[in-house]
Formats: sequence, C-alpha cells, structure tokens
Amino acid sequence: MTRTPLHRLVTDLLILPLLFGASCSNDNTEKPNLTLSVKKIVLASETGSTAVFDVKTNTNWTLTFNDKDFEVSPTHGGCGTTSVTVTAMTANPSSARTERGTIRIESPAGDMMLYVEQRPAIATQTLLLYMPGRSLASYFEQNIEGIHRAVDADTPGDGRIFVCYQPASHRTAELFELYYDANTASCITREVKTYTEFNAGDPQSVHMLFKELSEEAPALSYGLIIGCHGKAWVPSSAGTLMRGLLRPSDEAEEYWRPANGAYPTRSFGDPGYEMDITELANALAALPYRFDYLLFDDCFMANIETLYDLRTSVDYVIASPCEVMADGFPYDRIIPQMFTNEGRSHDLGAICYEFWNLYQNDYQSTVYRMQSGCITLAVMSEIDRLADVMHRINQTPVKEYDPNTLQYYEGLSPHLFYDMKQYVSARCDDARLLDEFTECFDAAFPPENRLHTDAFYSAYNSRMNPITHYSGITISEPSTKFTEENRATNWWRATH
Repeated sequence: MTRTPLHRLVTDLLILPLLFGASCSNDNTEKPNLTLSVKKIVLASETGSTAVFDVKTNTNWTLTFNDKDFEVSPTHGGCGTTSVTVTAMTANPSSARTERGTIRIESPAGDMMLYVEQRPAIATQTLLLYMPGRSLASYFEQNIEGIHRAVDADTPGDGRIFVCYQPASHRTAELFELYYDANTASCITREVKTYTEFNAGDPQSVHMLFKELSEEAPALSYGLIIGCHGKAWVPSSAGTLMRGLLRPSDEAEEYWRPANGAYPTRSFGDPGYEMDITELANALAALPYRFDYLLFDDCFMANIETLYDLRTSVDYVIASPCEVMADGFPYDRIIPQMFTNEGRSHDLGAICYEFWNLYQNDYQSTVYRMQSGCITLAVMSEIDRLADVMHRINQTPVKEYDPNTLQYYEGLSPHLFYDMKQYVSARCDDARLLDEFTECFDAAFPPENRLHTDAFYSAYNSRMNPITHYSGITISEPSTKFTEENRATNWWRATH
C-alpha cells in the first residue's frame, strides 16, 4: 500500500528530534550536557601524527574544523562517549610550536572550541639521562620510573627526554625516549638504538653517544644527567675502579673500600669501566653542540679540581660535595623543573631545592631513610675568576692551621675532600684577598643554591658525619692522599 502524505509527515516529525539534538536519556527533564576530555589538541611534529579526545554528551553533536593541515574523524555523534581522532596532514619542521586552527563542537548543550597546535621538529630542549654501569641498576630503574611519573601533557612540553643505560651487560647499552602519548594519556617508551659494542670507560664511545643524540633529537638547548659512580678528579688508576687492564695498587684499593655493612651510595662503580674527568671534559668539548647544564647524580663531584676541568664544556653544573645515597635524585620532582614554560626553559635552583628537600624533609620515603643530602649549583663562567684570585692567595705565606679542624666530606682515612672556603680562610691571612675570594666564590657558587642537611652519610665509615661548615665545594689540596696526582691536575697548575 502506498504511504499517504499524513504517514510521511508523522514519520518525519519522529525523525527530526533524533537528528537535531533530542536527549538520549529516557528522562525528559534531563538538561543537555557536553564535556570534552581535553582543553587543547597538541599534535607531534610528523605528518600523520594523531591525537585523540573524547566527546561525552547526552545529546547529538556535530563538529567543524577550519584548517587543511589536519583532519578530524568522526565529525558527528550521539549520546554517550565518542572518541575523536585528529590527524596531522603536514609536518612542522620549525623550532617553534605552530597553531594549526580550531575545532568547534556544536550541540543543544552549547558550543565548545578546541585549539589545535603542532609541536616543532626541533625540540626546545633535549635531555639525556646517562646511567652507565650495572652495580646500581635497580636504582637506575627506580629513577626511570620516576621520570615516567613526571611525564604528562605539560612535561616535557616541546622538549624531549632520552635515557641511556646498560640493563643487559657492561658491553651493551640501550638508548630510548620517554614521551607523553596523548592517545593513551600515559608516558610511553620508544626504543631508539641498541649499542652492541659499548664501553662506558672509553671516551670515544661516550662521545659517539652524545653526538648521535643531537642527530636523533636536534634541539635549541641540551641538558645532561650522569648518574653512576663518582670519584671527582681522582684518576681511575688510583681507586677501586679499573681502566682497561690498569689495576690500582693494593693500598689504593683498600683506601676506597666501603665499611662492612655500609648502605650503598653512588660512589661505587663497576670495575673496568671508569672514565677520568679530563676525558669526560674532552668528550664534551669535542661535540658540535654544548650542554646548558650537567647534573651529576654521583658522589663528590662538587669539587673544585673537577669543576675546573669542565668549565669550558658546560654552562652550569649541579653536584654534591659528598656521597649521594643510592636513591639519587627525585626524578619525579626534578623533571618538571627541567622543562618549565612548555620546555623552553629550566629552573636549576629549584632542582637543587628538590634534591635537598627530599633528604631534609622526606627522607623517610627513601630506601635507607638517611637524612643525608648536600647540593651545589656551579656557574662555570665564573670559575676562571676564582682560579685567578686563588693563584694570588697561593703566592702569600701559608698561615698556620690544623687540617684536623677542617670540614671533611667523606669517611675516608686520611680525608680527601675538604670544605674549600673554610680551607682558604684557614690558610690565608690577607683580608683583602679573602674578601675578593668570597666575592668570586659566591658568583661561581650562588649561596642560595648551596643546600645541606645537618650531617652526611658516608659508606666509608658507615655513619652520619656532622656538618659544621658548608660552602658546598670541596678541595683536595690539604689532603695527604694522592698528593702527586693532585699536583698534576689543571686546577693546581692554574693556581700555583
């Protein structure tokens, strides 16, 4: 039977509410509502990259978009939750984030707007966390997990984070990227490269890693974290760590031996895979780019003999004058400080604070619950001025002092690392030079970024050691250990 016009009219009237936003609820009193899972769409730099957002509503909706550089699907939907995919149709090869347009979602509940942006191919900052060795592998994994917790829609912004460590063996290394995936709203690991022949004690291997990093992730600036063992300036041949076939003497090996039952700190590396600080400095200096900052998640690296070698290779250094507990830095807290302002800048002072705050106030959350954390920020461009005034101080007669009264920063016997500012004050009797030294010292090591707990833990005597003087920087010159090696350092030569 042929349908009459009246039948057609009734049918059309029934369909119209479904097409134009009637509520999906059986409750006719429910007001239309519309929510979106994101406030902004940020696409990766590559063509074909995608981002997903959810439309949740109790009515029908449609969307429109105003740019040919991206596509959106689907463009309409009904009640419930609908996943919408935004796909980049072009790349962004620049060094700045690009605004691509807007997406407008219309419904009886009202209209909502989403802005679409695309990240740059050249990152604002590339950060490498380099963790060589196997002896601290379980702690490295905890550190990496901390980064996972820190990475979100805002961190690292337009920056990039890479990790290199050795989970399988001393002769191999894994390089991977950690990034935020908008589709899963989680931190994702992307494998970049496996080094099948890698030697952390070989400067060429380390240089190649750093060089390939810039090729993989070009950036406007670079940051480096080295997390492993640390012996400051002391040559690898003078400690428990061996370089190639070079073994330390029995005396030196015994000197660096931790006490029985000591908690682990980051001063203990893996035999055969250590690199001297001069070799690290040369590897950094030979790069086609320069690191803005270097954070040492290692023991004893806030040391003047050490920092002097690095002064031309990096702009800033964050380091500890004493041992760092095996937990290391709180990466879930410091990563956001490394990528402030959408990854365009960093707050090094805040990083120092977060480290100190962990061991000062939250140490009960660490593995061994030790209230031991000392940290310093070094402004490397100021160290030459400090060396100049130190050279003039060393030309003056040595005032008689008792080395046993100096603040030390380890449980070794004899002590190797002494408080630098206290030592200079003890040996110099020239008030004018001391004032100049203090001015230069505070410029090189800003006082607000020299933080410490009341004591520090040392695995070498397995106890807490009080801090009565703290300048944040050590010097080995007063020590009776490794004196010949110390006089061969570039710092000694520059200041004597």
